[in-house]
Amino acid sequence: MTKYFYIIILLFSLTNLWSNPKYEKIDKESKSVPDSLKTTEEIAKYLTSELKNDDEKIRALYIWITHNIKYDLDQINSEFQYGSYNEMVDETLKTRKGVCGHYAQLFHYMCKSIGIESFVISGYTRQLDSNKISELDHAWNGVKINDSYFFVDNTWAAGHLSYKGNYVHEFTDNYFLVNAKKFIKTHVPFDPVWQFLNNPISNVDYEKKDFSKLSKRGNFIFKDSISKMVQLDTITQIRKKIDRIIKSGITNVLIEKEIYEDEELIESLTYAKWISNYNSINDKINSANDEINMGISFENIFIGYMNKNFRNPKIEDSEIESTIDKANQHFYQGKNQLKKYKPSVYDLEYSGKNKKFIRLTKNYKETLVDFVIQLERTILKVEPSIIKDTDYSKRYLKKWKPLRDLVAY
Repeated sequence: MTKYFYIIILLFSLTNLWSNPKYEKIDKESKSVPDSLKTTEEIAKYLTSELKNDDEKIRALYIWITHNIKYDLDQINSEFQYGSYNEMVDETLKTRKGVCGHYAQLFHYMCKSIGIESFVISGYTRQLDSNKISELDHAWNGVKINDSYFFVDNTWAAGHLSYKGNYVHEFTDNYFLVNAKKFIKTHVPFDPVWQFLNNPISNVDYEKKDFSKLSKRGNFIFKDSISKMVQLDTITQIRKKIDRIIKSGITNVLIEKEIYEDEELIESLTYAKWISNYNSINDKINSANDEINMGISFENIFIGYMNKNFRNPKIEDSEIESTIDKANQHFYQGKNQLKKYKPSVYDLEYSGKNKKFIRLTKNYKETLVDFVIQLERTILKVEPSIIKDTDYSKRYLKKWKPLRDLVAY
């Protein structure tokens, strides 16, 4: 299953409760859409069809989400099981509620549908009313406008907790297109690359509230790192992410949990990759088996003809020749295919560390190896007969018909 991140509920802020004057018209028109619109694509297109600039389009999505999706306190600490992010987003649109992972994925899907480059970022936060690190991880979004990167937190903008612990769905406009140096004061991505800073703040620095690096220019080119990272396979991406997190410092249980979950995800992906490779090879071996069996079937048909001296009923020469040819064609196609893919069977090695997966992959491999050995024994048993019958058929068909019964087998 796909992994999700579930995060901090918002704490009340008394500042910037109202909309930005620059987007007053957009804000007014983006709070609702016709009930007939059901998908992210339909809603996003409706909200942005008359807008030209990316920041305006992002604003329209941000306003609609924060005014229409409520935070679901019942889902805090729940173990979500979704088959895909599509399923997660569809549920969010249907129920009009969720936690931070739902907000972030919904916003991301809407951005993607209208060509806005966005990212779902996971990390931890500091509670707004204290110096404590939140006990829950969090998810938010990054967006790219032209060549600049900003942050959007739809969850925190949508509402807050009352002093009685109830959720209040009340918009606050503090979390729209926030620059990196400001956002890092409250939101720390697990992976430093998503800080959008050329001199990232380490987890150790954040723990000490040391933001002195923000005034210094660093040599970490996060834009290049992001561009290179998205070109890597998923497992390599996660491994490099873990390395960066460890280098940044493991200062709280949320970071430990993130690393643990990433390592578990690597194991699951490694196993899935092995199974995919195994299934591909297994299909090829089974295809070889099918061809060999098809060849044997035609060989048996030929033997049946031969045992009746190609009579009762009379078998035409073309049928005799075609039958033995098909026996050879299918048998040797299967034999050659087995020879080609046999090394791949023996090369099937699981590189993960999970004991359960190691045991399963070992059993799968042993079963396939035994099947290959069985096929090879079948080939050794049947091939001499095919060779002999092929030779006999050639001599038989060349012989003058009245003398064919004298052809030695």
